[in-house]
Amino acid sequence: MGMCELMNSTVQLLPLRYGLVERLDPSSALEIPLKLNSHPLGVRLLRDGYLYIIDSASGYLHEYQIEKGQITKLLWKDHEVAADVRTASVGEPYLVFKRQNTLHACYSEIQWTAFKCSQVLKDKAERERLMQRIEPATACSSKGGRHLLSQAQAEQWLAEVAESTSTTGPAPVLPEGANAEEGQPYSWEAEQLFYDTGIQTLTSQVLGPYKNDFLFLVLRDDFGVMRDLANEQLKIGEWIEHWSADEQAQRKYLTGSYIQSLYDVNASRLSERSAVDPAVKALMDETTPEQQAAIYDYLKAMRDHQGPVIRAPEKIIRALVHKTRYDCAWLAMQDLLGPVLWSRHENAIFSFADESWDALEGASVGQPGIDDLTYRLPMQDFVAREQALLRHWHARLERVREDRLQMIIGGYFHRAAWYYDFEQDAQIRHRLETEFVCVAALCGNRESAEKLAAYLEQNLLTLIPGLDSLHQKDQVDIAKKLADLSNFSINVLEAGDSLNNATVLSNQFNSLMAERLPNYAALHTRFQGLQSMLDGAYSPAKQLSMADELDRVHRAFQLSQHIDPNEFIRKAGRAVRIQLLRDFALNGLSVRGATPAEIQVYNQTRDTAISHRAQLKSLYQERKRSLSRQLHGLEPAGSEAPYNRAITELQAALAPLEDRLVLSLSVGSGSPGQIGTVVDGWSPQLREELNRSVRDFHANGTFTAPVRSVLSSKGDLLALTLVVLQGHKFIETLVELKAQKDKSMASALPFFEAIVGLAAVSLAAVQGVSVTVFQAQIQRMESVAGKLNAMSRLGRWVGFSGLGAFLFGAVSALFDLSKHTQQWGEALASGNRKALAATTMQLTGDGILLGTNVWALRHTSSIVQQMMVTPSELRALAWAQASPRLLSIAVRANVVGLIGTALQLAGEALYNYVHRDAMQKWLEDSAWGTGNLQRTLQDDWSALARAVQQPYGAFVRNAKGTYLRFVLPGIRTRELDSRQLQLLAYQCQRDAPSASGFNPRHPTRWHERSAAWAGTAQVASQDDEALVLHFPVSQALQASDFTLALSIGYQLEAERELIHRTCFLVQDLHSYDARGYRIPLQGTFKLKPVEALPATLEAAKPWLIHRDELGRADD
Repeated sequence: MGMCELMNSTVQLLPLRYGLVERLDPSSALEIPLKLNSHPLGVRLLRDGYLYIIDSASGYLHEYQIEKGQITKLLWKDHEVAADVRTASVGEPYLVFKRQNTLHACYSEIQWTAFKCSQVLKDKAERERLMQRIEPATACSSKGGRHLLSQAQAEQWLAEVAESTSTTGPAPVLPEGANAEEGQPYSWEAEQLFYDTGIQTLTSQVLGPYKNDFLFLVLRDDFGVMRDLANEQLKIGEWIEHWSADEQAQRKYLTGSYIQSLYDVNASRLSERSAVDPAVKALMDETTPEQQAAIYDYLKAMRDHQGPVIRAPEKIIRALVHKTRYDCAWLAMQDLLGPVLWSRHENAIFSFADESWDALEGASVGQPGIDDLTYRLPMQDFVAREQALLRHWHARLERVREDRLQMIIGGYFHRAAWYYDFEQDAQIRHRLETEFVCVAALCGNRESAEKLAAYLEQNLLTLIPGLDSLHQKDQVDIAKKLADLSNFSINVLEAGDSLNNATVLSNQFNSLMAERLPNYAALHTRFQGLQSMLDGAYSPAKQLSMADELDRVHRAFQLSQHIDPNEFIRKAGRAVRIQLLRDFALNGLSVRGATPAEIQVYNQTRDTAISHRAQLKSLYQERKRSLSRQLHGLEPAGSEAPYNRAITELQAALAPLEDRLVLSLSVGSGSPGQIGTVVDGWSPQLREELNRSVRDFHANGTFTAPVRSVLSSKGDLLALTLVVLQGHKFIETLVELKAQKDKSMASALPFFEAIVGLAAVSLAAVQGVSVTVFQAQIQRMESVAGKLNAMSRLGRWVGFSGLGAFLFGAVSALFDLSKHTQQWGEALASGNRKALAATTMQLTGDGILLGTNVWALRHTSSIVQQMMVTPSELRALAWAQASPRLLSIAVRANVVGLIGTALQLAGEALYNYVHRDAMQKWLEDSAWGTGNLQRTLQDDWSALARAVQQPYGAFVRNAKGTYLRFVLPGIRTRELDSRQLQLLAYQCQRDAPSASGFNPRHPTRWHERSAAWAGTAQVASQDDEALVLHFPVSQALQASDFTLALSIGYQLEAERELIHRTCFLVQDLHSYDARGYRIPLQGTFKLKPVEALPATLEAAKPWLIHRDELGRADD
């Protein structure tokens, strides 16, 4: 090697190790055995432990003890090892070897027993497989060699020597709010091992003759790397837990994140909208994630832009010297989308901008938006800081977890675990503890579990701790036998006539383990706790295939497809079947078929339970009929009591029978009635746990001048503004109507109202514009004939457009009067004085508009009628003469109408401002609200749940019948029994006729009818959908004096006893009288919740609704 050769024939070695470093990455200069993502793998001082070197020339095994990174003792030097424990020093603790000799080195956390020493001493192949091969002869004094470093290389790459002065890269900048501990170097070490060290501390150990002939030996320490990664994962978890412990910060972050989601546009919102909006779906389908990110950034820049958004040609914007963030975002989006995609999806993109604007500023005139109800800007800054911190921690956590997983499935642990001797209890314990540390919390997602499951499936020896410590040829042999046993178990468990053979297989497995693995039985006796923890760490991977197969079977059952029970065993995987045999062997279990006597007991129990179920169903129907008769006053309250008693008795008798049936279907319940496969041999504790698990499962979207004249008229501009506003409302109502499945008369009413309003303001605008246009033309006319002609046309335009404008204006005012009267009543009832003042202003405006339009319509129609009876040859002159009168009427109507409109708009703005819905109240009272109530996080989220999960109801009448429909968005149908669904119902009924017969119309009284109405309830939703309940309303109940007060309550969260109640008062059955007949209206009519039930009602206990007692709705 020329100038690189070492001088002497012998060389001294100074041991180091491969370990995690903060940032000093030597991979560009050195051959590193492993690449990680979370940290570089670099060079570190040794951990405490033992170093073993076998000199191929002498055949001697050298054993050294390591303490605080340095060799302290030479414990053994011979070609054989007799004792398992060696503590006395047998020589100087220096690593001096012939340069030409091949060495095999290995670092160990524990001292090898004599048996493990002989495994590598006597077998060259085992040495090559399990130890590092070192060739000092190939090393260079300046460039080192494989696993060997020169002094210059050690000074450059040894972390304890070089990292504090290294210029290889700056320390990473931590996000604001990071845990103080995170800024400390090597904070992830469980025991602080890193400390600055001078190279002289190491080179001072070099003996005199080897001052120019020494090298640094770098040893693999895979356990050390895995321990450090596991400790780092725990440390990151502690930082996140500490962050989560600050309840106020949590409240501000979670609340801020939710509020931000109401207006922010991101991938989840795009996906949600694409499900209901074809234009948005096209946008999502035709753009890439990068293009979508540019769209989000553009919308955010538009939202946060201060001042008006100036639209200009692209060339002008690109030429600007000082571009705003909005300009830059717009150009970036244009560059990525291109003109074709932009023109195609421009409307969809701007629809998101409109939604955000409505959320922030309020959708209606005067309505407060998020910007009015919260302190949005500081909220956004806070949420952005916390999100950056959490992203940082989670990204770091994922990198660490991925590195840990790659080391396990790469076989690094199970190769490094070869030196454990399973004859020694202390080493078994150390091995189990080490493996648990390395695999605990390894699977953070399904992908990780799948990778680990695939590794276990291909490496069956990893299923039993200790098998990886066997000799290579023994591992090959036992792996083949395990695969055979796994395959045989398929046939045994599938064949009903050979179930007893499962016991034979389990015994074979037990014998195999006992023969090859000393102390195998101790894994599940003395070390049962550690083994159980280790099994739990692997459980996500082992159970994945079984969970997938059970899910597949469940889907097949729902689709009425063929199900093969044996497929479960086949697809469970080899690893699961080996685990099954292990458990059978360890617990002394045996498999058999149910006996004829057990099957007979099972059949008898089943038949009795079916009979009880049939009787119970019949009793439910009888009670339902009795309760229905109570609703109609045909039976007294409480007439259902006998049925309740019979139901209770039957349920009490049925419960143990069904319990026994469920246990009969368990393979190890010990029930006297059995069916199919039975497993015997469970301990009482295991049997009780199994039975408890089974019971829990059972329970549980272009005229220049005229145009200038128009623009100079403020009155006409107001009319045009009303056209725009009313047109917008018209479109909104049309979209809402189109989205409704039931397009009934009631749901179409807002649409007709919007049409009338649009027609009224449009004709008013036409009238105003026509007057302005004709006046401009009259001023330009010089001849008398021309002026007369223009005035005649002006009269016709003003007359006919006035008829339409005033007619539709009157009808529109009637609609508004009806709506605002209802709002006035609600404000009066609630005692909201501000809302009452606002609605009073609206009603005043409505009255002025209605009176003005009626007056103007009457006078205009009279003049037009006179014009129409005038002879045609005189009609033009008549129109010209009438035009001043028509103009005067229009002007006076418009002037007064402006006052009415101003009152309407001011009242609407004030009403919208002071009237808060549940969500607006929550925003205002939240952690970022202007009226922060300083609630706890739990109370804040309970209040939010009440706002967004509030049940909503409707009175429905269609071809299928008449019923009350309630949707409970906070409960899935399958959760009905676990969420304490309660109903409190009061029905206003007339007293039963008395014998005297003097008063044909007896007084109405409130009667508590909770049980009766609960008995009529029907489920109209699927298991995974929000719960929908129907309460049929019979024809007999649909009388003019029908009134029903309801309170529906349920637990917001299954874990808390907090019951949220919503009240409804049903009085309007939407029918009208015509010539003595009551005509019912078809459609769906929304029921508005009320603050509380009438105060005159007596307190009563709510009726608890159970799923079993409910029928199914026909739809």
